[in-house]
Amino acid sequence: MNIRPAAAADRARIHEVLVATARFTRQEIGWAMELVDLTLGDASRGEYEVYVLEEPDSGPSRMIQGYVCFGRTPMTDDVFDLYWIAVDPKQQGQGFGQLLLRFVENEVRRQRGRMLLIETSSKRSYAPTIRFYQRAGYHEISRIKDFYRIEDDKVVFCKHLLQP
Repeated sequence: MNIRPAAAADRARIHEVLVATARFTRQEIGWAMELVDLTLGDASRGEYEVYVLEEPDSGPSRMIQGYVCFGRTPMTDDVFDLYWIAVDPKQQGQGFGQLLLRFVENEVRRQRGRMLLIETSSKRSYAPTIRFYQRAGYHEISRIKDFYRIEDDKVVFCKHLLQP
């Protein structure tokens, strides 16, 4: 596996992966792609970082199997947010999501980040996502009832990355 910064040529495949997960609404996919476009348009802005995971043995095109978007949380000291993480459903269960998440954690540590926050939905379809974060050592620190819509809470997970 190879994790590298996203390039303009990756845009269509990132979109395919987001659609294929069947977890995100059309509007949510639009928001995710806006962040990808911001990064591809001017990566030096530094607000968001987008990386792709490609499988080197997947042929000459080196098929992208997943992607991740994260960045510093505005107005904080060394706190980061994981905005998006998605793996092609055909490849889920092979540890690709864990590879991407560990990559983000290591990158946040490298940038002297002390905390990584993840917001997600409480919808039943997100139960595997919540278990994924819990298995990775994240703890639920907040829940806002009916945040996204009725019976769809906002759940915030946290992991402290630097020891004091």
